Amino acid sequence: MGTINSSPKVIMVTGAAGYVGSMLCDQFSKSPDLEMIIAIDMLPIPGMLKDNKKIVWITANLYQNVWRIPALINKPEVVIHCAWQSIELYDKADLQKKLNLDSSRAVFEFVFKNQFVKKLIFISDASVYGSNLDNSLEHYFSESDEPKEDEILYGKQKSEAEADLRDFNDKSDGSKQVFVLRPTSISGPRGRAIGTKDQLPAIFVTNDMWGKQLVHEDDVVDVVAMFTFAGLFKKGTYEIYNLASKDLVSASDIANSLQKSVIKFPPLAIRLIFYLAWHLSAGKILTPPGSWKLYDHPVLVRGSKVTERHGFRYYYSAHETLAGGDGRYAPML
Repeated sequence: MGTINSSPKVIMVTGAAGYVGSMLCDQFSKSPDLEMIIAIDMLPIPGMLKDNKKIVWITANLYQNVWRIPALINKPEVVIHCAWQSIELYDKADLQKKLNLDSSRAVFEFVFKNQFVKKLIFISDASVYGSNLDNSLEHYFSESDEPKEDEILYGKQKSEAEADLRDFNDKSDGSKQVFVLRPTSISGPRGRAIGTKDQLPAIFVTNDMWGKQLVHEDDVVDVVAMFTFAGLFKKGTYEIYNLASKDLVSASDIANSLQKSVIKFPPLAIRLIFYLAWHLSAGKILTPPGSWKLYDHPVLVRGSKVTERHGFRYYYSAHETLAGGDGRYAPML
């Protein structure tokens, strides 16, 4: 199959009011070749995008049909699917399914139904691999490993959306380029400025051998830019890439950054604390079912494939990302 060489004139970004989506709209609008960004979110346009003349804003839920007509009229060549209800909604499973799975299927259907769309980039997550009992600091998941998360809803639904995407692609004519990106926890200056405050009084872990991977927001934007604008890939491409810097941050590193203490509990105790916090607060304290496992057996991935295949270099380490003082949005702090 041939390659898609021309830089897109029109792209579509879902979840455009969110953390990643809004940065993509902001940064990509600076490309001189790009004429229009169809930006879709159920929330109003954020302040950072209000005066951007390249933005065509659509306030809509993706599982409804409001967005389809303007999208069809403007014919995006690239679709970047970022929209996701990442915070689990308490006792609203049906709504969460609509916002995540039904919405993703609507986007995938739009992509594979319309020939003018050449490329789809789906922002998935490394949590799809699963916070499993046999996870360790010595085991790093690679893209060839199958998703196994079956309890934590965020990772479980991301995995289900990936399976739906694979099904759409397998039934297609093979003319699309599809890139599935699985970042670890994304952070940086803008993430720290707009992020939800951690409501737990301490960092809870079950043992001293615990670590977490981070990837800087600028690195994520730059990877997505490479896949959006580069004409290096063949038609019919279906690729998965983990995104993570090499180093780990420890519980102590995170506690120092948040000015908290590290408290070590046995797994059963952390599970009980998280269960009570979730239900007694009716979901206001963000400790949804299964999330305790991330503090016992974290998910670690190899993020080197994008470097080995395409020469991409992560600019920031996990420790630099945690510090949060450097990056394009540092003036926000």
